Amino acid sequence: MISISQKAIDAVKSFEFLKDLELFEGQGNSTTMHIFMPRLNGREFDFEDFQANLLEVVVDFSLSRSTVKKYEADRKWQQMSKEARQKFRDYTSNTGELGELILYTFLEGHLSAPQILSKMSLKTTSGDYTKKSDRIHFVKEDNSERYHLIFGEAKMYQDISSAFKNAFQSISIHQDGKDFEKSLISSQIDSELMNDEDKQFVTDILYPSRTKTDVKVSDAFGIFIGFEIDDARGKTLSEDEYESWVKNEIGSIIQKRIKTIERYLSDEWDFTENSKTYHKTSLIGKYFYVYLMPFTNLNENRKRITKGVTE
Repeated sequence: MISISQKAIDAVKSFEFLKDLELFEGQGNSTTMHIFMPRLNGREFDFEDFQANLLEVVVDFSLSRSTVKKYEADRKWQQMSKEARQKFRDYTSNTGELGELILYTFLEGHLSAPQILSKMSLKTTSGDYTKKSDRIHFVKEDNSERYHLIFGEAKMYQDISSAFKNAFQSISIHQDGKDFEKSLISSQIDSELMNDEDKQFVTDILYPSRTKTDVKVSDAFGIFIGFEIDDARGKTLSEDEYESWVKNEIGSIIQKRIKTIERYLSDEWDFTENSKTYHKTSLIGKYFYVYLMPFTNLNENRKRITKGVTE
């Protein structure tokens, strides 16, 4: 049995769940968006607590299972923590890896979807940056014998609509590279997994037709969206009133963007990234696991939290 990160489970318990909202509600292809927020401390998000709980997840996020096992066997706790934190790029220019850490935390700690490839563990220096999916997990569907191979994508933008638009564009690019992603897992399977049974199981998920297995597998996508909320209007309220106001405000921001998000998911267009032109395809019919979380002063707090979990 491939293990789930207990530290990710504990971290998710420290977040506050708000509500679920649906994309394409009432249709067979509806997608649930799980909305969480950092816990409150008075009239502000408690980012110190949020950072502390994410810090506990960094080792499982950054290092392969075999590396963690070796450090634990040798009881080299500080060295293990140091290596995990050194995988991150410098916080002053690092706008992406905090979102990846949060996505990992939700996929493991909320969805119970074990990671089978950590791109972070493949980095030899903090300057390395592996493109394609942020990470790859798998999960068994409820009340089904089908498994989902989950390709991860995280975006933290001030505007929630722009975050989704860019996530969908990245997913369109990644779809052309899924064979590469699967081959990368195959090449790293010995470092990620401990026993032969788990290794064979993951091989069956990656290549069900080659292994002639009865396992049913579909590709899916895990998305984390961090977005900005302006809470200035709530600062003059009592603490209880502020809590009620900010929760309603978060839900309202997302609810107002649902039609736009649905359009971005279904429409097609051309776009340019790194001087190369791509075509954003319709993603109707794809399966998504979506998590959202608001941040005040997103750029400033992203930098501060990233610094806190990496230094």
